[in-house]
Amino acid sequence: MNTPYAKRVAEKFREAQNYLKTNGFSRSTKHLLEDIENLVEK
Repeated sequence: MNTPYAKRVAEKFREAQNYLKTNGFSRSTKHLLEDIENLVEK
């Protein structure tokens, strides 16, 4: 993940994960990561 796009996606994931944790959805972050990884693999 060294492309500018991949770095941007990783940053957006961290922002989303922090938002979810802040708002009480910490269990959802693992599924979000899996969804992103599945999309990247395709």
